[in-house]
Amino acid sequence: MIEARRLSKKFGTVEALRDVSFRTQKGSITAMLGENGAGKTTTLKIVLGFLRPDAGAVTVAPGRVGYIPDRPAYFPWLDGWTILELGRKGGGGRGNGDGRDLRARVLAVARDLLFDPGLLRRRPGSYSAGNLRKFAYLQNLVAGPDALVVDEPYASLDPPSIKAVRDVFCGLREAGKTVLLSSHMLAEMERIADAFVVIRRGATIAHAGLREWRVLRSARNAPDLESVFLRLAGP
Repeated sequence: MIEARRLSKKFGTVEALRDVSFRTQKGSITAMLGENGAGKTTTLKIVLGFLRPDAGAVTVAPGRVGYIPDRPAYFPWLDGWTILELGRKGGGGRGNGDGRDLRARVLAVARDLLFDPGLLRRRPGSYSAGNLRKFAYLQNLVAGPDALVVDEPYASLDPPSIKAVRDVFCGLREAGKTVLLSSHMLAEMERIADAFVVIRRGATIAHAGLREWRVLRSARNAPDLESVFLRLAGP
């Protein structure tokens, strides 16, 4: 479970957040929606503890939290296997067995992600953008997160990989994990999300579960999530 309560944040004179509140549920997928510059990434960084809010508070249930940023980056001198091995040694939790356990887990997750494990002998900086994102998923999923936070989950992925990642999200939900996604791909979010949070100009303007969204669509005579979002985020 992740809960944000009335978050606000300024960068100098720029008010990035002024009133963001939402709550996720265990065993669910929550989609955070908003225009460019709405404050989604700032919100995620506050939730993860990378930034401190000027006001408001965040509660994250105990457990391991995974994070995949919009642009994953790694030390340029390390290959994929070394990065995964360092995670095993420094993770201090589940999935920290011997090297054979790690290899078996990596190969299983790589198969789910349609990621070629042969790439792990190379440095992630040499990967294509799509494979770099899949490697970020691999790194997080091997660690066995209780909650997974992803900024632009399908960026740079081809259609088969999008389906593979979608299936991963659904599998995490079925396993009782918490998934929080920030995305502009509204059709994909409508396809898998259980709840939606819409942020506009640094404030939450809508937060509802799937049933409430259907009611909202009906009330606004909107056929899909995109239509509702465009009306909510309009001028």
